[in-house]
This record gives sequence, C-alpha cells and structure tokens, in this order.
Amino acid sequence: MPRARKNRISFQEEFFSDITVKDMLYGILVRSPSEKGMVTSVNPPELPTGYFLVTARDVPGSNLIDTPLGKVAIFSEGNISYKGEPVALLVGPDENVLQNLLSQTSINMDDNSLESYIEKENLDEIFSDTLLEKTLKSGACFEADENGNVLGLDSVFENAEHVVEGVWTYALKTPDYREPNGALCQFSGETLTVYTPTQWPVNLRKVLQEALNIKSENIVVKKTRSYNRGTSSIWYNSIIASQTAVASFKAKKPVKLVFSREEQECFMDAMLPVEIKHKTSCDKNGKITAMQVDILFDAGASNSFTNEIMERLIIASLGCYNPENMCVHAKAIRSPHPATSLDMHAIDSAGFFAVENQINLLTKKCALTPLEIRKINLPPKDKKIPLNIPFNFHLEKTSEVLEKLAETNLSDFNRKYASYILDEKDRKQEEALLSTSFASPRRGIGFSCAFEGSCYYGSTVFESSSQSLEVTLESEEKLIIHCSPVSASVQEIWCKLASQILAIPLSGVKINSQFTAEEEPPLPETIHSNISVMTALLKKCCEGIKRRKSGTKLPYTIKRGITNAQRKNWDSQKLSGTPFYSTSFASCVIEVELDPCTFREKIRRLTIIISGGKILNKRAAENSIKLGIQKVLSSLIEDDNVECENVRIYFFDSDQNPSQIGELVFQVIPSAYTQAVSQALGCTVNCLPLKSDSLYTLLSDMVKAKSQNENGENPL
Repeated sequence: MPRARKNRISFQEEFFSDITVKDMLYGILVRSPSEKGMVTSVNPPELPTGYFLVTARDVPGSNLIDTPLGKVAIFSEGNISYKGEPVALLVGPDENVLQNLLSQTSINMDDNSLESYIEKENLDEIFSDTLLEKTLKSGACFEADENGNVLGLDSVFENAEHVVEGVWTYALKTPDYREPNGALCQFSGETLTVYTPTQWPVNLRKVLQEALNIKSENIVVKKTRSYNRGTSSIWYNSIIASQTAVASFKAKKPVKLVFSREEQECFMDAMLPVEIKHKTSCDKNGKITAMQVDILFDAGASNSFTNEIMERLIIASLGCYNPENMCVHAKAIRSPHPATSLDMHAIDSAGFFAVENQINLLTKKCALTPLEIRKINLPPKDKKIPLNIPFNFHLEKTSEVLEKLAETNLSDFNRKYASYILDEKDRKQEEALLSTSFASPRRGIGFSCAFEGSCYYGSTVFESSSQSLEVTLESEEKLIIHCSPVSASVQEIWCKLASQILAIPLSGVKINSQFTAEEEPPLPETIHSNISVMTALLKKCCEGIKRRKSGTKLPYTIKRGITNAQRKNWDSQKLSGTPFYSTSFASCVIEVELDPCTFREKIRRLTIIISGGKILNKRAAENSIKLGIQKVLSSLIEDDNVECENVRIYFFDSDQNPSQIGELVFQVIPSAYTQAVSQALGCTVNCLPLKSDSLYTLLSDMVKAKSQNENGENPL
C-alpha cells in the first residue's frame, strides 16, 4: 500500500484568475503616488456597504517579512521606498466600483522621508545606496615579485600588445502576455486556502505563517497553472498572497486580487539595467593577458537574491574564457524602483552579452577571426593544466562545437565574415554623403558562445535546502515518481527512462504530485529544480532500486539528492571551485541585413548549435529552443519585434548525461545580434534593448559626425 499523504499542497489545472467561489470579493491595491516620503494617511471616499479598506493595521501577524537583505512590508505604513509601493487594499464585490473608489482615494504624504529625521553622520551608514559589493582577483600580477611588489593589472595593460575598453548596458526583458500574478484566498474556520501561481511553495507558506500568525498545518496551498517567469514573481507572489489573505481574514469572505497588465509589467516583470565595463588586453597571438570587469546592477528597493545575482554575474562576466589575469568588481545598488528578484536567464545573459561583445572588439585589434580568438582562449582540454580563473566548468568539446558551427554546410561563418569585414573597411574609406550611406546595402554577421549552469551551489536558498527526488516501487510492475508536476514531454522522458532501467511496463510508471507541507519542494521551481538535475536523480533512484537485495519487501522507497560533498566543490566566499551541478554549451551565428527603406535590420539566418549531453527527446528539445528563440527575438527591440524565418538548430552528438539547455538561447543570441548589427552599421551597438529607430539614429549620428570632421568642425 502507498503511504498516506496529508494533502496540504495540490496542483490545479486552472488559472487562478478563472476560479470563482461563493460570496467572493475583489481587491485592488492602493499604491504610493511618490517614490519617496512618508505616508501619513490613506483617505478613501465614503465607502458603500460591503466595501472596506485594508491597511498594515489589519495584518494579524507581522507586517514586516524577513528576507536575506532586510524586511519587506506587506503594506507600507510609513517610509516609501518606490513609486507604486502598496499602502492599502480596497476590497468589495464589484471590480468596477472598486476602480471608481480607487480614483477618488487620496494619500497624504510627508515629503520628508525617514532619512531626513536622522542625524547626518549616521545617514550614510543606515541608508547607503550600496546593498552589496564583491571583488574577485586571480593571476600572477596579484602575487608579490622578488622585491615584494604587487604590480597589479595596470602593469599588464601597460605592456600588452592590444588593449580595448567597452561599456555594455543590458536591460532585456522577455515579454510575457499570459495571466498576471495574484491570488484567491479564503478562510474556513482556522484553515486558510490559497489559490495562486506560486513558484516557491515553501516560501509562500513561511510568509503566510508570519503575516497571518497561523500554523503551517492550517494553510492549504493550491498551486494553480502558470507560465509566468517574471523577475519578481518568484518571491513577491508570497507578498501578494499575504495581502489577499489579510483581506480575507478581515472580511470573513473569500477575496481575489488580480494584477492588471500594467501592474504586472511595472512591478513584476521589470528588468532593471545591468552595466558592465570591460577592459581587456591580449598578446600578439590573441591570448587574453588581462580582464578588468566592473559590474553595476540596480537591485530596486530590495532584492532577496542580490548575493546570488552578484555571484552569477561575476561568473558569467568572464564568459567561457581563461584570461591569464583577471579582476572583477561587482556592486549592487538600492534605488527607488520596485523590488526585484531573480530571472536567471536574464542575469547570466547580461554577463555573456558584455563579454562576447568585448571579445568582438578585441578580435578587430588582433586581426583574428571570432572563431580563432575564442579557440585560443578557451580553457585547456588537458585537466592536468591548471586554470587561470578560480572556477571550473565541465564544458564538453567546446572547440569542436565552434568548428562545427563555422562549417560551410551550417553557417558558412568564415567566408561570410571575411566578406563582410572587407565591406565594412571599404565603407569606412569612402567619402560618402548621407543619402548614399543609407542607400547602400549593409550586412553583418555575429558569432557568440556561452554556457548554461544548472543548480548553482552558491545559492542562499540552496544552503538550507536539499534538492532531491523520491521513487517508490510498489510492485514488480508499478513505479511511482514523487515530484512536482512536469510537462508532458518531460513525463514521457522520465517514464521511458525508468521503464528501461527497471524493465517494467511503460504503463506501470506513474508520477505522484501529492505532498504534505513538510515534503514540499524547498527550492523555487524556475531557479534550481531543473530537468537535468532531476533526470540525473531519477536515474540514480532507479539504479538504486535495481540494486536492492533479492526478496526486499515492497513497497520499496528510495530517495536521492544533491550531496553535501557536491556542494562543497564550490567555495562561495572565495568564489572558487565548481559552481554548477552540470553545464551545457552553445554557440550561435546571426547574419543581418539593413533595409535601406525602413532603416531596420532583417535577420537573414540564425544558426545555433548546442552541446547538452545526450538529448533524450530531440523533438521536445528543438521545440523548446524554437520557443526560446522567438522570446529573445521579441525582446531585442523595445517597441517592436525582430523576426527570423531562417532558423537552424543543431545538437552536438554526445553520450554524456543530459544537461539543461533551455536558457542557452538567452545567453548567445543577444550578443551575436549586436555584433552583426554593429558590423553592418560600422559602429558599436553597446546596449539592449534597442528602439525601432535606434539603427537609423546611430547611422545618422555617425554620418553627421563624419561630415563635421571633414568640414573641420568639432562633432562634440
């Protein structure tokens, strides 16, 4: 018999916004009109019968929720951190009436913030804009010479054959037009039931316990259907659910709060900019002798994942390369913007965007092709040769992947790059007028590579949690996999894998997603609970069952997880060791042509090759990559879409264990795109996203500056 499981969490097929219950009320947030100051009062108009206002005073537990970097308020009751911060919740039976009441609600503010009432000498320490800073150094230049002197990176730059500098700004946000965030909460006696698209059930339960002052066993979580992977939805969903639950507690009725599309974009999906400054040098052969990287990212009013974001940015900012000397300094600042969170593909992508574009600048100095300079600077194949960088990635056959992509029958990169680089040089030598500059056809091609790391060992969440999978053999022909719901394609892969290992009928392998509160997956599903890790754990569970002693009593349950020994392979304090459970690798080539009529780019071809171990379901993998490509292309231009009909996807054959590949397109496409556009324009594109008129503006400015120089004018 299967063991009994008290159902305190379940997984619903519906969207929470489609669910209605008897006597349900609606909620709408009252938000601060200012980005700073102090709220003195919230003044709604005279409320009709059945309508009421919920504020911080109505929170039965704690209004301030602990996070790794400070407290976050359920409802602000004083100092305002950003424009739009929730200060109250209007609740009633009619959404249209609520909108009308909201328009008549006023908020009295004291323009003097809390900082102004504190003595100046204590102000900087208490309200510093800097949330966190970290520096990583490595290389012989930081070691004392025979005279005891540490020369540092400057000495390397001074003696280098080539030095290039670049500043790269990245704020790419993948649009998501699915259901906005929110929650439906109702009390039945002391039991709270929450319908919400949570991605982190453990955190949701913890926050609800604090805010409502109720026991964990009195909280029933019904995780509804969701495809939303916005930057703040991972953790801020718990705050939204708590706001709704407080209203339900006060009303003694069910309450539903659904964000508007504008609220979703402003407060959940916003990607705050990351600025990365690179200074890179190399010798005459193209070997990178030094990398100096300065990272600045805006964490908004608060960010529970600041430490993890910073460490991941530091790792990604060096790309796949092995410079002889390097120094990375990262700084996170607090700003009057909405609280942010962790969108892993966007964070890693910012680092790869900067370093890949920087390598492209270095390529021009060295008279090497993008393929050649990358192969020269990849980590050595011989594992006995020590790395210059302090961390290690298990990247498989990177040089072979790059060479394969450049082949004539895939991207024909080398021939096209040589042709376009000659065209670019010819254009720069011409004394062209504005009209002829726009009329001539301009083409460019970009080349990039990057890795995707799954299951980051340095996660603050991961420190106190264990990612694991449990499997039960109930009979000789029936196997149960206990896990959160997975897609149909993943379920097909897992069932086939288990069936093959244990030689049981495919129909006998089932997935059970019933959990007690104590068994809830401890990690956010979109950050760490990835398919490659869970597939590896499933394989270990099945192999463990296969090795059980003859005559072992059934049902037989086995559990496998990430071990402490694996986590100790990474030293988060020193940022050294092996940071990921597994890594995959990809390279991309994008070819563009500028339309002389619309002054817009057209992607002639996008070719990507992926090395992610053994592909268990090629059709599903290809569909996932295609979907990711469309998402990235739709985000490159802020107010328009970039389209590409000629997309070619290749998988590098491998018998290695499968690794996660779903985020690779976000790592390689942005930089390949800007490199191609930069070559076509003849000037550097150093930021994303662009606007629909960005290329016209860049081309116009370049031609005007050239004209002014020819006339002896100062373009500045």
